[in-house]
Amino acid sequence: MKKTQKTILTTLTLLSFSVISNGCVAKNTDGSYNSAYSYHPYVKSTKKHQASAQINRNVKHIRSQLKTNPPIKHEVKNIQLNRFNSPHLSSINHIATKINFNRFKTSNFSPKSHVANNIETVAKSLLGTDYQYGANGPFQYDCSSFTKYVFSKNGITLPRVSRDQAKVGQLVNASDLQKGDLIFFNSKKSTKVAHVGIYLGRGNFIHASSAKDQVTISNLKSNYYRKHFKWGRRVTNMQHYARR
Repeated sequence: MKKTQKTILTTLTLLSFSVISNGCVAKNTDGSYNSAYSYHPYVKSTKKHQASAQINRNVKHIRSQLKTNPPIKHEVKNIQLNRFNSPHLSSINHIATKINFNRFKTSNFSPKSHVANNIETVAKSLLGTDYQYGANGPFQYDCSSFTKYVFSKNGITLPRVSRDQAKVGQLVNASDLQKGDLIFFNSKKSTKVAHVGIYLGRGNFIHASSAKDQVTISNLKSNYYRKHFKWGRRVTNMQHYARR
């Protein structure tokens, strides 16, 4: 074979390999094929490629956050990660948004429960403090000055006396009481409000007790308090109350 023919044959062979490897059109600098007439069996469509890339980014971020954000684990488990299915892409984006902005909810936290827990902490810090009728603290309290002080430490201003505290906030029945609710009682001598405490949950409440002569915890199921309970008031979801 002549030298010229060998050169032509070699050139055609190399060109053939080039076409098979790269398709009919050379790659752009970003690796894409923009020609309307091009085809390459190993290149995903632009739409699928973008969807896959977005999912990969979000899934990587989600996996890195799972240990510190366990409440969203069940959502991830319920999603089949099909790379080319747009509804799944939407779900992944939704979860990624929750992680990024910490907007997921849990049964253990809410602004109201946070306030209620703070109220409990402040109230319990005064356990054993002496009771004295008409006292305003800080070494002695009566029932209403005690509740007024505790709530003031959580940004809620209550009236000074129990009969006025019994008029503010949302009325709550005994069966609907929650931690942080004010609870009111009458006395053996009168059906009017004569005592106030702070509900802690599970039937327990904390109050400045004249009978115990100190700040103490009692239970609503006890014979006396069960008979004299009047109602509860929820003020943890309200703003400040004017001083009376």
